[in-house]
Amino acid sequence: MSQTSQTIDKIKKTKVLTVSVNEFYDPFYIENPNPEYPGLDVELAQAYAEFLDVELRVIPLRTFDQHAKMLERGDSQIALAGLSSSILRFKDVYFTDPYLLSTPAGLVNRASLPPEPEGQIVTVQLFRNLLDLQSVSGISFSVLSNSSNHLYLKETFPKAQIYSYFTSEAAFNELKKNNVNCFVADYYYIMALLQKNPSLRATYLPIMGSVQEDHISMAVAKKDVEFIYHLNFFIKEFKRSGKMQSLINKYFKTDKWVKKEEAK
Repeated sequence: MSQTSQTIDKIKKTKVLTVSVNEFYDPFYIENPNPEYPGLDVELAQAYAEFLDVELRVIPLRTFDQHAKMLERGDSQIALAGLSSSILRFKDVYFTDPYLLSTPAGLVNRASLPPEPEGQIVTVQLFRNLLDLQSVSGISFSVLSNSSNHLYLKETFPKAQIYSYFTSEAAFNELKKNNVNCFVADYYYIMALLQKNPSLRATYLPIMGSVQEDHISMAVAKKDVEFIYHLNFFIKEFKRSGKMQSLINKYFKTDKWVKKEEAK
C-alpha cells in the first residue's frame, strides 16, 4: 500500500505552499529585490511550488526557533532559510538532504597577520582556511551566537577570545570597528559581503577554504517522513538537472542581485 504525505495533501488541498525564509540572509532571501532576483532560497521554493502546481507564500523570520515553532504549529510546511543541519537542531525539526554544502569562513584584518617573508615570491597563500589562523597570536573572533560557526570556533580555538552576537551584521560590525580581528560566518555569507562591497578585500583577507562540511538543508516538522522523501527526490533532481548550479552561479558568480544603494 503506497503511503501518502499528509503535508503534501494539505498543500494540494489549499493550493498554497508556505515557506519561511531568513529575513537577514541575502542573497538567500532579498527584501525589495531587484527584478528577477528574489533570492536563492525563494527561487528554490518557487521551483518546488511549481513542481506541486501550487501558489507560494513566503514568510521572512529571524531565528531558528521561530522557524521551528512555525513548522511545529503547521503554519508553514518548510523552513528554507540557509539553515545548517545539526544534532542540536534535529531535536526540533527534521532535515532534508543538503541542497548546498558550506564551511565556516572568515574575513581577517590583514594588519593582524604576520608579514610575508621579504624578498620571496610568495606563491602559496599562507592563510587559506580558518585552521591556518591557529598559528596567529592574539587572534580574536566575532560570530553569530549559537550558530554552527560559533560551535566550530569554541571547539577549534578554545583559548581565543570569541565574541558572539545576536545577528551576523552586528558581528561583522565588530570587525569593522577593530574590536576583533576576524569575523566568522558561512562561506556564502562572506561571499555575499564581498559582492556587496568588493573594497573589503583591501583591508580584510577572505579565508574561504573548507574546514568542515556544513549541510545547508530544508527543515520540516517532525511528523511526516513521506514529505521528506518527496523533498529529497526534488532536491536530487534539481541538482542532477544543473538547476541548482545555475542558481549558485546566478547569486554567487555575479553581483546583479546587489541593490544599487548597497553597492559600495
